[in-house]
Formats: sequence, structure tokens, C-alpha cells
Amino acid sequence: MTRSYENSLVDPDGIYYLGPKGSFSHEAALKIEGNHIEASSISEIFDKLSTNAIGVVPVENTLEGPVNETLDNLYTRKGVYVNKRIDMKIDLVLASRPDVELESVTKVYSHNHAIHEARNTLSKLGLTNFIPVNSTSKAAQLALEDKQSAAICSRFAAKLYGLKILKENIQDGVNITRFLVVSRELTEVGERTIVFFTVPDVPGSLFKVLEKFYLHNVNLSMIYSRPTKIIPWNYYFYLEFEGSISEAKRTGLLDELSKVTQELKIVGSYTTIPVT
Repeated sequence: MTRSYENSLVDPDGIYYLGPKGSFSHEAALKIEGNHIEASSISEIFDKLSTNAIGVVPVENTLEGPVNETLDNLYTRKGVYVNKRIDMKIDLVLASRPDVELESVTKVYSHNHAIHEARNTLSKLGLTNFIPVNSTSKAAQLALEDKQSAAICSRFAAKLYGLKILKENIQDGVNITRFLVVSRELTEVGERTIVFFTVPDVPGSLFKVLEKFYLHNVNLSMIYSRPTKIIPWNYYFYLEFEGSISEAKRTGLLDELSKVTQELKIVGSYTTIPVT
């Protein structure tokens, strides 16, 4: 079954995001109209997908690279597809309770990715005791309860939980996170297409796959490898290419890829939702 999305998505069965409220995933999910429902993990978002439900999951960050939990779920789950992409500039702040000053902060809560994205900046301020938690919004909740702590979070989360911003723009570089909109319905038209594949463990097997894109003059925009977690030292590949499933079918590219891969999984074509 295929779904044709407009720029403004509406889903009555819920848009699931990594919570609690105030996370960057929550901000991304708000770009889609509907009933927004928080989940405790990325895997839980995939668990919650029903026929009409939507999930918004982070997939890659410019500073920290791919989000492995998202990639593994996309690879292992049957009948889950990518429909849209949302790119969000991530401006991190250091925030605390209104009665806490920077000099009294002894610990900093945040998601592991956010910690790595701000570690150098905060270390220069003498902050080195970082405590990883499930999300930046969870960090904001904990900072509200702990008088000797602060959180690395968004301005959105700081405002939502009544925190005082101690330092702004603490990320160590240009920080953008890509989110994917996932559902149980396949889209075959879009700007880019995502596939997963495995190849035989013999010389030239990956080259044979990449060669097909060269021969069809199709540009690759991303490729990662991840352990399959089934056989030791065995990997799957996550690949994005420019163009749609429909076009790749018409030109015979997908048929040719199926002949040089052990497993080929089509995850969908997507367009990007403009973020204003």
C-alpha cells in the first residue's frame, strides 16, 4: 500500500516521538499536524506504529554521525517505511533551576549525543561531570529537581520546564539533526530513496553494487555499514541515493541491484518537509 503525503501531514492515530516533552524529537514532530505522543525510546516508537500511526525518529547528526538505534530498527523491522525527512538546526543551551548559578553546577545531564556535541565548550567552563540520560528533555526534568546540576537541552525544553539559561549556543560546531518520518505505508516517489542490503563476503561484492549506481548515473548521498548482530563480523549497508523508487524500477536499477546483493530491502522514497 502506498501513501502520498502533502507538505502538511495529518495523522489522527498519533505521531510518536522520543520524549519526554521538550525534546528535539518533539520539536520535529510538531512539524506534523496531529496527536503527538511521547515514547521512552526510539525502539518503542517502532513498536507503536500501527496502520495509520506515524513515528518521527532521529537518523543522523552532523557532529555525531548516524543514530544506530534508528538504523537497526529500520533494517530489522518488517513493513516499516520512510516517508519524509525533517532537518533541524540544533542550538544547545546549558540550563538550570532559576535559583542555581553556573559556579554551583557540579553535574550536567543530557543525551549522550548532546554531551559529545557540547563537551569541548563546557569543559572550558570547568564542567566535566556529564551524566547520560535518555533524552535532552529528560535532562531538563532532572535539572529542575537537582540544585547542583544543569542540563544540555533546547531553548524549547528550558522554557517548557521553567529553567534558566546559563549559556547559549554551546554546541561545538554546526549542528543539524536529520529526522525521518516512518510509517507502515510505502512511498515510491520522492527526492531520495533508502535501501538496506547485504553482500557475500568475497572480494568485489560491494564494488558490484556501487557499480550499478555509476552505470545508471545515479548519485549516492550516504552509505553506512552496521553489524547485523546475527553473524559475527557480518554487516549490512544503509544506502541513500538521489531519485525515487518509481524511477529506479523504470530504469531497471532495482532489478540489477537484486542480482548482486544477498538481501535487498527497499525502505522508501522521501521528500523533505521545510522547517521555518
